[in-house]
Amino acid sequence: MYKLIFIDLDGTLLNDEKKISEENVKWLNKAYKEKGIITIITTGRQLGFAESYYRDYNCSFGDIIIASNGATIKNVSTGEYINKKIIDVETIKKLRDIYLSEDLDGFMIYAEDMAYMEKKGVKPQKSKESKVYVENVVELLKDNKNIGTTLCIIVGKIDNLNKSMKKIDNIKTLDHTPVCEYVRVRDGVEKRENYIDVMIKDCNKKNAIRNVIEKLGINSDEIIAIGDGANDLPMFDYAKLKIAMKNGSELIKQKADYITDTNNNDGVAKAIKKFIFNE
Repeated sequence: MYKLIFIDLDGTLLNDEKKISEENVKWLNKAYKEKGIITIITTGRQLGFAESYYRDYNCSFGDIIIASNGATIKNVSTGEYINKKIIDVETIKKLRDIYLSEDLDGFMIYAEDMAYMEKKGVKPQKSKESKVYVENVVELLKDNKNIGTTLCIIVGKIDNLNKSMKKIDNIKTLDHTPVCEYVRVRDGVEKRENYIDVMIKDCNKKNAIRNVIEKLGINSDEIIAIGDGANDLPMFDYAKLKIAMKNGSELIKQKADYITDTNNNDGVAKAIKKFIFNE
C-alpha cells in the first residue's frame, strides 16, 4: 500500500504554462481523501518557488517540501528545517571561474526565495519569475552575506558542460547532476537549453526522500516517485514505483517502471488513476 508520492514540478506536475491542471489537482486530492496518500513536492527549484504552489493550489500536498534537489527540506507548516546546506562564497567563485573558462551561456544560484543569474547578452534586471539578472553573482554574495546559496545552475552546450563537470568533480565538497534539458514553449515557439545542477555533496533527491521517510516512519516500498529529468534519477533509486513522464528524458524513461502521458496531457492524473485506483 502506497503512502507517499514524491513529485517533481517542472515538466511533471506543472504544464508548460507553469500551472497545475484541474485534473491533476482532482486526482491528487482524491488519492489523499480516499487512500490517505500524501504528495510531497520534490523539486530542483528554490524553496520559495515550490512554496508558492503549496500555498496557491487547493491540493493535498504534505507540509514538507524538498527543494534545490534536497539541499533544502523544510516543514513549511512548522518552519522546521530537516536539511539546509549552503554553498560558501569561495566555492561559488570556483564554479563561476569554471563557467567563464568553458565558454558557457548562463550561471545562476538559488537562494531560498530568489534566483540570481548571469547570462550572456542580458543586462542586470529584475524578472517576473522570482529571478534577478546580475552582473556578477560572486560580488552580489560578498555584498549580501544574508543570501545563502543552496544550488547552482550552469547553462550551456553539452560538450562544454561535460568539460565543466570534470572540473567540478575536483571540488570534493560538491555533487552535480548529469546534463539536464529544459524545454520552454513561449508564443508557440519551443526552446531547449542544457544545464547541470550543482549542490553540496550528498544533496540529491534520493537522500532527501530517505530523510523524509525516516522522519515519518515510512518504508521505501510504500512510495511512488514521478519525474521527467536527469535530476529525478536519484528518486528512482529509492522508490518502489518509478513513473516517468512521456515528455521526459530518455535517461529517466529507461529507468522507469511505467511511462505516463505528458505534463501537458495530465500525465500525473493518469498515473494515479492507473496505479492507485486501478482505472
